[in-house]
Amino acid sequence: MKRLLRPLGIGHLRSVWMTMLISNLVLLLIPVSMGAFLYTKVEASLESGANRSNQAMLEQLKLSLDSKLSEVQKLAQQIIFDPKLEYLLKLDQDAGGPDRYQFIEFMRNTMSRQGSLTNFILDYYVYFRNSDLVLRPGLLTDSHKFYDMYYSYQGMSYDRWRESMLTSFHTMDYLPSATLLRTAEYDPMQSIEKTPLNVITFAQSLPGRDRRDITGTFVILIDESQIKEMFAQIESASDSSIYIVNSDGRTIMATDRQPLPGELLSRITGTGGLFNQTINGDQKMVSYTSSEKEGWKYVLVTPKSVFMQQIILIKQWALILFALCLAVGLTAAFIFAYRNYSPLRKTVNAILRGNEWSGRPQVNEYELILQSIEGSLHTEKNLRSLLAQQTPVIRSNFLLRLLRGQMDVDASREGGQSLRFMDITFVSDDFSVMVVQLDSIARFNAEPSEEQWALARFIVSNIGTDLIEYPHKAFAVELDRDRVAIVCNFAAEQAEGGERVTRELATGLKGMIEERFKIDVTVAVGLPHSGAKSISESYAEAASALEFRIVKGGGTIIYFQDITDVHSHYYYPVDIEVQLINFVRSGDADHALQLLDTIYAMNFESGSITPEYGKCLFFNITSTYLKIMNATGVDQNDILGPDIDLVKDIFSYETAEGMHKRMKRLYEILAESMVADKSGHSAQLLQDMDQFVDEHFTDSNMGLGMVADHFDMTPQYVSTFYKKQSGINLSDHIAKKRIELAKRHMADKEFTNAQIAQLVGYTSDVVFIRAFKKIEGVTPGKYRELMMSCVSDETG
Repeated sequence: MKRLLRPLGIGHLRSVWMTMLISNLVLLLIPVSMGAFLYTKVEASLESGANRSNQAMLEQLKLSLDSKLSEVQKLAQQIIFDPKLEYLLKLDQDAGGPDRYQFIEFMRNTMSRQGSLTNFILDYYVYFRNSDLVLRPGLLTDSHKFYDMYYSYQGMSYDRWRESMLTSFHTMDYLPSATLLRTAEYDPMQSIEKTPLNVITFAQSLPGRDRRDITGTFVILIDESQIKEMFAQIESASDSSIYIVNSDGRTIMATDRQPLPGELLSRITGTGGLFNQTINGDQKMVSYTSSEKEGWKYVLVTPKSVFMQQIILIKQWALILFALCLAVGLTAAFIFAYRNYSPLRKTVNAILRGNEWSGRPQVNEYELILQSIEGSLHTEKNLRSLLAQQTPVIRSNFLLRLLRGQMDVDASREGGQSLRFMDITFVSDDFSVMVVQLDSIARFNAEPSEEQWALARFIVSNIGTDLIEYPHKAFAVELDRDRVAIVCNFAAEQAEGGERVTRELATGLKGMIEERFKIDVTVAVGLPHSGAKSISESYAEAASALEFRIVKGGGTIIYFQDITDVHSHYYYPVDIEVQLINFVRSGDADHALQLLDTIYAMNFESGSITPEYGKCLFFNITSTYLKIMNATGVDQNDILGPDIDLVKDIFSYETAEGMHKRMKRLYEILAESMVADKSGHSAQLLQDMDQFVDEHFTDSNMGLGMVADHFDMTPQYVSTFYKKQSGINLSDHIAKKRIELAKRHMADKEFTNAQIAQLVGYTSDVVFIRAFKKIEGVTPGKYRELMMSCVSDETG
């Protein structure tokens, strides 16, 4: 044996090799012995098991199909016993108008109400013999058109279909399978293409009480393919044929074109059974069962050779395999032992080459490997000491990858031990992340440098990890020159209080850094999460919250849950923009700035606008600014200077408050530049408004809206402009003009107060009286009395 093994390079260590060889032989003989024993048991039960399996599948098929047939009977009962159906069956062919509507109403309320059809029930319809109409869900037409254009049977004429199915007497009859030519949609401009489909037709004569008085038929079309899908499992399993036979011995449907012989049908009696039958010279095994609902019999005909062939084949293969196992057992055991030993041999050879042994060692392979491992452990110890010097860099890189979702968190015992070389130990899989943005270190050091920024980050990192409550833990990682992330790891038994711990940490961290170290910071906090992706999810939320610094301003604490209710729109309608343009063009800087404050308050003081939409708002306000300069011909260099890019200037501010202040200053400068050019224009505009009012104040529609439409301005701007230029409200000016004219009309005794009100522009004498009293201090009637008394005194 030693000589035989020496060419393989294993003769000097044959103890390990022989152990492997003997083990393989034992493992090989055990399944062979068990297989021989099990074969004797399996062979006896194969035939009976196959029979039971076929019978069980046939019973399952019967239950499934009976369940489907219950749907057919339920649908038939719901339609047939509807009280409106009997009335419709009596209507003649000339029915129209309201009677026609009765058919449509029955279709909508009764037939369509049955719900969407199942795959089993293809369609259903009702034939009305007196009116020769066919009614189905979504369709009402005559029988001839229905047969020609929608449903027709292959090889069956219309007259034969009408006689055999619609006018003959049927009592819950299931007609044998036939090929239905179905048209999905009818288009008179195109040729009709019909799709063949095998169906089983259910027919029930209406009203069903007397075969001599048939006034209609209710028909349900059953998709035969759905039944064949139920047969598929049995057919594929046993190469069988399946028949469905009704109580009269008629074959409703079958998977084989060959009909059942009469002698076989005569043996199918009772509720079920199993027997052998010779059909066309072939031995068949026949299983059948009966349906209690329809009286159908489900017959399964299986060639007996299928079972016997399988048994014979199993026996032959079992003997062949048993002989092969015994013949090649030693060879296979030898090969497998060699293959298993080969990696061990290669390992030993590699160790021998790497360690430069002098001569062959006098130990077996395992002892040699053990000695090599001990030497490797000593080397590893030295490497670990070198690795400890790089731990901070490695830990920072690891935490960065966790934040980015590039690694899964493993807080289990094994996972925790694998991270100890980085001085990281997680207490659970529950985490939350907060991002600290260093807004400014000017108060910390008047001349910030990279060294000062590094010191500031160091302070934030250490305070953040020290302030967290025990038994929770925190880890800090630097993201940028002015940004630090703090990963909070909550103890499993106290994970539910993670949100409270995070809030306390954020508040304490911000307060201590700003008060003690004079570093201005903004803190963004993500939600607590649990699981492998918890750190990256919470970091993404904290980063999203930090984006809201533009809305909430710097020096704040922003929690992610506080920004989840933000809306994706902003308030800056067209009429407000027009009003702002009018204020600026008229040089009204005060009202323009007030309007800008209003826009800012409505969008940002609630804190419910997203940063993206906030930037979009300022972009639109900037666009309005540019529109004013382009419309008025103002040179941008004269207002802003040659070196200022307006858009970059606005968006150089990190917060919305800064952008708003800069925007107000720019609008103030632009409005002031308009004052000199608009002084003459304002006087002319006021004169034009007065002239327009003088010409149209008797018009009942005269008011702010009419003046604004005429001058293409907003009512708010017109009111503000007129008040500023004239010192009175425009509505008061119109009222005075009307009252002055009314006083002149009062000298004529023929005019009543109501007539005078209409003459001066009031639609109601009540409004006229109220306006008159407001201006003159007395009612129109009292004024007339005083005026008449003065006239009589003068004439007297």
